Parts: sequence; structure tokens; C-alpha cells
Amino acid sequence: KSNNTPSEDTPCKWWNMVFPIVMLVVYIFYLLAYTGDDGSGSQSFVDKMQNADAYSALLWGTMAAALTAVGFYLIQDKHMDRIIFFNVKGYISRAKRGFASLKNKFRRTPDQDENTEGEEEVHARVLMSYSEAMTSFLLGMEKIFGAIVVLTLAWASGAIMSAVGLDRFFGEILKSDALDYRMLPTLSFIIAMIIAFATGTSWGTMTIMFPLVLVPSYEASGGNANIFYGVTAGILAGAVAGDHASPISDTTILASMASECTLLNHVKTQAPYALLVALWSVLVGTIPSGRGAYSSGIAALMGFVAMLFHVVFTAEFAINKTGRYDIFTEIYLRFAREKDELLQLKEDVKIAYETGEPVEMALKKSITHEDTKDVSMSKTVVIDRIGVTETNRSATAHECVPINEDEDGVDLESSVKDEQAPLDDDNKIQ
Repeated sequence: KSNNTPSEDTPCKWWNMVFPIVMLVVYIFYLLAYTGDDGSGSQSFVDKMQNADAYSALLWGTMAAALTAVGFYLIQDKHMDRIIFFNVKGYISRAKRGFASLKNKFRRTPDQDENTEGEEEVHARVLMSYSEAMTSFLLGMEKIFGAIVVLTLAWASGAIMSAVGLDRFFGEILKSDALDYRMLPTLSFIIAMIIAFATGTSWGTMTIMFPLVLVPSYEASGGNANIFYGVTAGILAGAVAGDHASPISDTTILASMASECTLLNHVKTQAPYALLVALWSVLVGTIPSGRGAYSSGIAALMGFVAMLFHVVFTAEFAINKTGRYDIFTEIYLRFAREKDELLQLKEDVKIAYETGEPVEMALKKSITHEDTKDVSMSKTVVIDRIGVTETNRSATAHECVPINEDEDGVDLESSVKDEQAPLDDDNKIQ
């Protein structure tokens, strides 16, 4: 469980999540336009976006959204699962209680303390106090600190890959005269995916590939528009696919941090899906369209049909009766050595399916139920050892054999009675 979750008495409302996100988008776009404005008054919105300082806009926009969220939570009071906006009576009452508490520090009696505490329980309280907001902010920074370190190292690794000439090496492969120009869309897709996987950046891959490949591919194909568009699409798609599966990509790292999953486990679980889509992109997309078998629109439709086939026939619902995984994971389980966690997850999914609740809640209820059964059985044994009369025993106690002496011949009934107060008629064990 996260250490930054709301308290149990806090009502969860959708607007407390949506409003800060909307304000974040508004602040960022405003600051992008503000930093890109040259003061001439003749710029269009697009021109301002092109000249904007994205780093400053993101930095100040994020801080402004965080402060706005704190202010938004401060104007809300919570009371008995209800949210009260601008609770003026509550503000006045809170001010009076604060003033009274300050006075009582100098002259306080026990009765006044008890009354103040009792009154405090029935008053509405602010949704998130300033101290709670600062604590949440620091906990969030603590969680993201590891991602920032990994991102810094990932950017350094990408810069090293570019410095040693990885981009120029693949560029020379694509410009080779011995290469069949009809394979250029496929090769551009594969090479862009490899570069993005190695450098961890899709935008950087596009920046590298476009100037190196577009003009040579256009000239090699004799101005064939279908090949030119295929190469352009291959670079875009390959860069995104490689970035999605790369362990040093910023999006991969942030996704693993947000889901509270280790980076390598996140990469291992998403890589098969990325590779599956990449495989179908080559088989029904870049190869046929590059050879002129059908147009790019038909290639996109074929890819959609292939993905739909996997969703319908090879995928499984996340929560199902048998806990079964998709067919590829099931094949992996047949050959994997370390599969205890996956097998345990199967059993957890079965419990969640039977209870109709999320896995975590279902497991909690299952554990609580088992603990209750253990406590019930232990109470039954104690009741039987005390020797309660047959008429006052529970239904479960009838199934136990009375034990009045242990192996050493000590009378357990008398020893228990010496340690515990005798039961009167009103407090007999039921």
C-alpha cells in the first residue's frame, strides 16, 4: 500500500483528481505561449509554440499546478463522507476553537479539555491541511527521485551511443547502393527501433534518422512517393516501438515508477507486446506496401485485423475463472524455471474472480476469513478445556472431545479457574 494515500475518512471525489490535471495542462500551454512570445504582436499561436522554452514552461507549470491543487483542497471541508465547499461557518467555528485553545493553554481544566476534544470530533475538517499537503509533496519527490537518477544515466547512455557513431553506422547501411530500395521501409523501421532501444529516445532517433535517410531513400527509389511515405512512417513507428521497449527510456522508467514496479520486471512484461506489434507491422505493413502489394491504408487495416485477432483469440481477461494467462505466457510457463510468482498470481486471480473484488481486497478478505476460523477453533478448545456445561457450549464445541487433564495429570479446569474470574450467569460463554 502506498504511503501517500488519503486517510480513511476522506471522501474520494473525481474532481479532486481532474481539476489539478486540467490546470496543469492550462498552465503549461499558457507558459509555452508566454515564453515563445517575442513581443512583436504578429506571431501566431504555432509560432509561439515553436519558439517557446519548454523546460521553463514545464517547470513553472508543474509548480503552479501543485500550488493550485493545495489551494483547491484547502477550500473543501470533509464531514461524515460529505464535501463542503467554502464552509464559512466552519471557518468561523475553527477560528473560535483555535482562539479558545490558545486561551486554555494558560488556564486549562480537565473538564474543558474533554469538552474541547468531544466538540472537535463533530466539526467538519479541512480536506487536506497545509502540513498534510507538504508531507504528500515530499513523499512524491522521494518516490520520483530514483526515476530522476535513472533518467539522467539513460540520457548519458544515449549521448554516448550517438558520440561513438551508432547513428552514422546505420545511416550508411540504408544508403548502400546494393540495397533493394523496396526494402527501405522495412529497414528504416527496424533500424529506427534498434537505435531508439539503444538510446532510449524516440525524438532523438527521429532527429538522427530523418536527415540521414529521407533524401537518399527518395533518390534511390527514383522519386517513388509510396517508398518515401513508407520510409517516413517506418522511422516514426520504429522510433516509438524501440522507445517503448527500451529499459533506459524516460517513458519506461516513469511508467515503472508510477505503477510501483521494478524497472526490469516492467521491461520484461511489456517487451513481448511491443515485439508482437512490431512483427505484425513488418509482415503485413512495411514489406507488402514496400513491394507494392497494396496501399498503406490497406496495410493499416491489416494490422488492425491482426491485433483484433490476438485480442479475441489469444488474449485472456485479467480476472477469469481459471486464472489462465494468454497463450504466450502459458507457453513461457512450460519452459521457465522461476515461475512461482506467476503460479501464485494465478491462484490470487481465482480468488478475485470468486469474490468479484480486486485482487488485493480479495486476498485481504481471504486472509481475514482464515484468521477468524483459526481464532474460532482456538476459542472452542479453550471453552472445552474450561469444562463449560453442555447446555452453554456452542455448536462447534460439541464436535470437540472434552479435555480436563493434560499429559502430566494436571487438572486444567482448576488451573484455569484460579487464573480467571468465575463466570456469572449473565456472562456465560455462548
